[in-house]
Amino acid sequence: MFSRLRSLFFTATPTPPPKDARVVPCSGVDLAGRDVVVTTGFIIDARLDVKKLEETFSLLVERKFPRAGARLALRNGTYEFHVPITFDAQTPAVAFTSADYCEPYASSTRPPVSHLLNASSSEPWICSSPLIQPFFRSSSCPASLKDFLVPNTPLIHVHVAVFDDLTFFGITSTHLMFDAIGISTLMHAWQRLLAGDALEDIPGMPWDIEPFTSYTKPAPGYMLHRGWYDLVGFTKFAFIVRFIWKIIRDQKEEHKVVRIPKAYLEDRKREVMEELSAEESKEWVGSSDVLMAWWFKTSYFDRTDPTPLHIHLTVNLRGMPLFPRVPGSTELAPISSPFINNAVVSLSLPPMPVNTLRSMSLRNIALIIRRVITIYKNDLDGIAADVRSVCAQNMQVFPHPPGAEYSLQSNLRSGGLGKLDFSGAALPVGGKTGAARVRYVTAFPQGPGMPFRGTGMVLFEDEKAVWMNQTRGAKEWERLRKVGAVEFL
Repeated sequence: MFSRLRSLFFTATPTPPPKDARVVPCSGVDLAGRDVVVTTGFIIDARLDVKKLEETFSLLVERKFPRAGARLALRNGTYEFHVPITFDAQTPAVAFTSADYCEPYASSTRPPVSHLLNASSSEPWICSSPLIQPFFRSSSCPASLKDFLVPNTPLIHVHVAVFDDLTFFGITSTHLMFDAIGISTLMHAWQRLLAGDALEDIPGMPWDIEPFTSYTKPAPGYMLHRGWYDLVGFTKFAFIVRFIWKIIRDQKEEHKVVRIPKAYLEDRKREVMEELSAEESKEWVGSSDVLMAWWFKTSYFDRTDPTPLHIHLTVNLRGMPLFPRVPGSTELAPISSPFINNAVVSLSLPPMPVNTLRSMSLRNIALIIRRVITIYKNDLDGIAADVRSVCAQNMQVFPHPPGAEYSLQSNLRSGGLGKLDFSGAALPVGGKTGAARVRYVTAFPQGPGMPFRGTGMVLFEDEKAVWMNQTRGAKEWERLRKVGAVEFL
């Protein structure tokens, strides 16, 4: 209490910048997910050389992506990346832990994963996400934003669990450091280094690049990220009460794996395109539009109520001409180098009664998605306004008004995580070194009391299927299982 009273009469002395690190302020886009800690996990079908993994990953961060080796700090009320001038044993670029089990993975004491690695069904299915987090995260891994703010804590924590036939690799950080495309960018650069490419030939990210600096000044007048809501007073209270009540009625949150065979997806796309062709329409849809349309139609098939559904889809900004070609320039261009920090916003579909999705055709849902994406990406001024709203105002916004619900979906198919090849780190078996392919990718978000229901991501694709992670309440999943719209394993 006395410290609070003192603050009314005395101004705190500003904390000077560190002498042993370079300072980069976090952008408003980074701050949007700061309370979320995400572990991205990979299962590789070979026994990998842990020492080589650690040495190459650390080298890549130190030399090509030094900001990935930053420490997070809250200095004078501002979140900052403190990039060490020198990395050494006392200031490592990453925290790296490992466990060697010296036996095959399959065991009655471990969750089975063969149904994921060897899936071959021609129809979509949903299954529970196996409890394999301990193979991707060590017990010492930070679990909250507060943990990452501990001095000299690396922002990247890597854990490797090695079995005779499989290797589990997990990379954990606060969402303030990475978005999904950022992790993909770092992983593909690492793959090149493991494959023997010269370090100098691998594009990196300058430690001081700040593409969102020009968006930090508020625009004249009040602006809000389109599709999001600034709730105050009674409407904010009503939103919170309804949200809490929904959680009380369905307290257990469950993460599920969704597998959609590519042949099935392409058949649905072909049917939609044939319908459009028969109408002599010039419109088109992509396979990802059909994928999302299938998910919304299928996952809300049990709903008979007219609750408005607000759908948000993330958009990658990296390739858009929104950023000064050089600092201070009025000429705009895409981000000029690989960029691992956050660079996404979201677009919003027109709200629709959730019970209409069941009767809507796949064609109509996919067309709505494609039309909104096309309009959004052609409106660079509108996108710039959304980015400025996120960066300059840094305010709490809500995904829907009271009485509605939402779905926030991301699509990482373009990230190519399923195509990663770790053969450069494979250990020989029987005197021969074989391929080391990524067979499965997953992600585990966590935050202090944060519900993730209503969120999902297309994580990767392999030769046969596209894979999603989706989160909902346990009772929601059970209702969907009972209507039989999709198979549950």
